[in-house]
Amino acid sequence: MTRPGVGLTYVPGLDDILHEVADLLDVVEIEPQSLWRVRGDGEISVDEDVLERLADLPGARLLHGVGNPVGGSCLPDPRHAALFGELAGRLRAPWVSEHLAFNRVADGRDGFHTGFMLPPCQTEAGVSAAARSIRTMADALPVPLAVEIGANYLRPRPQDLSDGAFVRRVVEDSDCGLLLDLHNVLANERNGRGTVDDLLADLPLDRVWEVHLAGGSEYRGYWLDAHSGLPDDELLALADRILPRLPALRAVLFEVTPSAVPDLDAGAVRELLVAMRELWPAQAHPAPLSPPRPADVPRTAGVPRPAGGETTAPSDWEFTLGSLAVGRDPGTPLAQELMTDPAIGLLRDLVAEFRGSALTGTLRYTMRLLFLTLGPVGTGQLLSGYTRSCPPRLFASEEAFAFADHLREVSPPVPWLTDVVELDLGLLRARLDGSPCTVCLRTDPTALLTDLGAGRLPIAPPRGHYRVRLVDDGAPAWTAPA
Repeated sequence: MTRPGVGLTYVPGLDDILHEVADLLDVVEIEPQSLWRVRGDGEISVDEDVLERLADLPGARLLHGVGNPVGGSCLPDPRHAALFGELAGRLRAPWVSEHLAFNRVADGRDGFHTGFMLPPCQTEAGVSAAARSIRTMADALPVPLAVEIGANYLRPRPQDLSDGAFVRRVVEDSDCGLLLDLHNVLANERNGRGTVDDLLADLPLDRVWEVHLAGGSEYRGYWLDAHSGLPDDELLALADRILPRLPALRAVLFEVTPSAVPDLDAGAVRELLVAMRELWPAQAHPAPLSPPRPADVPRTAGVPRPAGGETTAPSDWEFTLGSLAVGRDPGTPLAQELMTDPAIGLLRDLVAEFRGSALTGTLRYTMRLLFLTLGPVGTGQLLSGYTRSCPPRLFASEEAFAFADHLREVSPPVPWLTDVVELDLGLLRARLDGSPCTVCLRTDPTALLTDLGAGRLPIAPPRGHYRVRLVDDGAPAWTAPA
């Protein structure tokens, strides 16, 4: 893409709005994981129907990864990177992007997913670890890679590099591009990480290829990077001030989560796209992108080292922060330090919310039966027991299968639970495999689905031997963390 472009990031449910504003779209960005279907055996396929619909939209295509971040010592998953690269080639994306964060812990101890993208270790060793991950990802891709600066709810640590210095060192060591999510950096300012201007003063602004705009919300005294609606006036004013300072900028995207789509008004989105065009003066010849395969670049001279204190190894940081986020306490000095930060409680809430949302979206009838039988308190206790004993899964479908195993193990006193779980899993398998799935039940499935679908408990549903053929009902199989 040789000229600047304005557009949207695609999420499930946004199709109608995309068509309403198609004449204003220069580019549509796709989260590849929203197109993936992960079967019970771990195989991943692409939803070709959704991909075909997106191919009919105007403008160019970009890819923005949301599940294989490149900010930690655990290298990106090579299977996901290969699929990412394949899709980039099919869509002719001029570049792709991923998050400068981590969501996996694998350092010789019990490896696990964190259920949420967490901030990387901002030490000298953290710079090297992130640069290595970025280069590994870049080597698997046919196009250049940009990394996104994420939201960080933790308090700054005086012994670490500043946010801007860390990002600058990482992108210069890996020779990658930058995705500047202005809502992320504004949220960081609102949450006490430091001012946007101080961050931008440290960043190599000539490496910013892409900008994201989004809305947020307040929770527990923090401003969340929730992508929950339209950007506010302060963010638009920030964009008005910053966009002209980005000589390599090629795309400005509005980003929103699937849960916020029902509340979006197509007319308001149209007005935003018009405003985005006016905020950004067109550039006839933007600066070139970096080469697809990053070269070895010496670290920038003149960036001050943090003063005082011992630095933290990336593997220790990731294991400790990841453990705390999923409700575990490693009992280390670093864990004791981090537990004094109120953001740990926030992260635990966010992880639990994402896991609960994943289950509600994939095991709809099971979760409704649990709530109707056990109530909110009893269901919450059941979910707490599950999350304590089982770490998060990357895909919502994997979370659903794991929770079903947990229910079989603990056997809560809930009538018809076994049959309802089998119905939900059968519907999920039909969705993932793209073919009908047959299940055997001891309760009339019509009675179960009719009553639970209406939000009520079944009353004496017929018992017997039932063989049911289930087809795809359109339920999503992927839940993306913000």
